[in-house]
Amino acid sequence: MLGVTRFWVIWLPAMICVSAVLTLGGCAGAPGVGLAGGPGHFSKVIIDPGHGGKDSGGVSGRAAPVFLREKDLTLDTARRVRNELRGAGLKTVMTREDDHFVELDDRVRFADAQGRGAILVSIHYDAVSSRGTNGAKTFYWRADSHGLATRIQRHLVAATGEANIGVLRRRLRLTRNPDIPCVLCECAYITNPAEAQKVAQDSYRQKVANGIAQGILEEYRLGDAGILPVPEIYAPPSRASDKYAPRNH
Repeated sequence: MLGVTRFWVIWLPAMICVSAVLTLGGCAGAPGVGLAGGPGHFSKVIIDPGHGGKDSGGVSGRAAPVFLREKDLTLDTARRVRNELRGAGLKTVMTREDDHFVELDDRVRFADAQGRGAILVSIHYDAVSSRGTNGAKTFYWRADSHGLATRIQRHLVAATGEANIGVLRRRLRLTRNPDIPCVLCECAYITNPAEAQKVAQDSYRQKVANGIAQGILEEYRLGDAGILPVPEIYAPPSRASDKYAPRNH
């Protein structure tokens, strides 16, 4: 018994440090210091602000209480997500830093060039013909992206109070084509007058960013622990001509 006690006195600090290295990337607790070998198996987050430049994305409509363009909202939200993640110590990179257009296939190539230690999170706001449609949803396709999508969706809904449309499996160019875990978030419907008024506020977009960032950080810490796995489904790469996705994110 005495020998066991001495063992724990000598080795406990070292064990604590090892645990910190595995979960946070170092004893100092900065996630970005570690390699992509922790629970979430990534060390860099690629943040993709949807649309941009000549592609405005969805718009709220001239009859809405406030006129919004999706490309402006996605860039602002992406910057806020980046700031949250950098503040927590994660490495980040964005597919666009300003209002210019990046082809979807170029976004995929850019993401793949970051290597296996990266994940891609594409940020969007939805726009449809019905003014009554509301809520948030997160798309994924790859089996290794299901946990990330689930955690982001949970935190996004909790942070904003948006209706939970769910985690949906959809073969889009930014959920199927990258060779790394990738998800696409639709954060709210800007064609819904009530949601448009909220999204127009800086404070609300910060809530959206907080939710997305917290989901990413939780996946970094825990990986897919506690989330039921889904089977891999083979499908050819998504193309612009796919009829099921008019905007084909």
